[in-house]
Amino acid sequence: MRKNASDAEARAEAVKASYARKEEKLQKKLARAEELEQDVSRKNAEMDRRISDLADERIADIKRRLEQRCRDEEEKAKGKYLLQEQKCKDDYEMREKAAESFTWGCLLFALLAMVFTAIKSARFSHDLVEAILFIGGILGGVGVSAWDLGKAAWSLHTQIQIPLLQMILPAILAALAFLLVIGIAAGILGFPGYKIVSFYRAYFADWISAYVAIAELAFTVWFADMLSFVNLNLIVCMIVIHFIYIFFRMLITRERTAFSGW
Repeated sequence: MRKNASDAEARAEAVKASYARKEEKLQKKLARAEELEQDVSRKNAEMDRRISDLADERIADIKRRLEQRCRDEEEKAKGKYLLQEQKCKDDYEMREKAAESFTWGCLLFALLAMVFTAIKSARFSHDLVEAILFIGGILGGVGVSAWDLGKAAWSLHTQIQIPLLQMILPAILAALAFLLVIGIAAGILGFPGYKIVSFYRAYFADWISAYVAIAELAFTVWFADMLSFVNLNLIVCMIVIHFIYIFFRMLITRERTAFSGW
């Protein structure tokens, strides 16, 4: 029984030792499997990173090519647009020049017809000459007055006994008298005229006033000989009519401004 028990214990120890060796081998295999699994995980991560980098590079390359293609298409379209724009500008300028030439031609024809009609019209020519002579008479009267005053100042040299001042002082007085008369006349006539012209240029110098003036001139020239019942100078009539137009236009502008403010 002791021998059997000893054999049994020996066999049990052998089984335990065999089991321990198998367990040790199993642990080694498990550790190796874990190492292989970690290695595979690292390789998979490295592969994923490489695939991601390669995909990013491909995407970036495709993006660059698409951007370059878009830029090329944009430059091409821009070139076509600029070419078409230049062509349209040239066509527009040519048409504008043609229209301008036609307009100036018509205006020149109308102006020549109006001038010839004015020359042909006895009434208009007479009134125009009278208006020019009236303005010339005013200017001539101012000049004559200034000249007479200068001569009167120059005549003082006979009363001066000092030889040095006998020529210098009358000349200075004559020049001052002439300039004084001219200056007074310019102040009386020129300053109001300058104010009127400045006011007209500031508020009424536009195409409407030009059309009204041209219409007045054309009507006066064409129907001058038929306006025998008008005793006033036709040039003065034109000026009066234009002032009436300015007055009504001022009223209309004022009404519009008041209505807009209200």
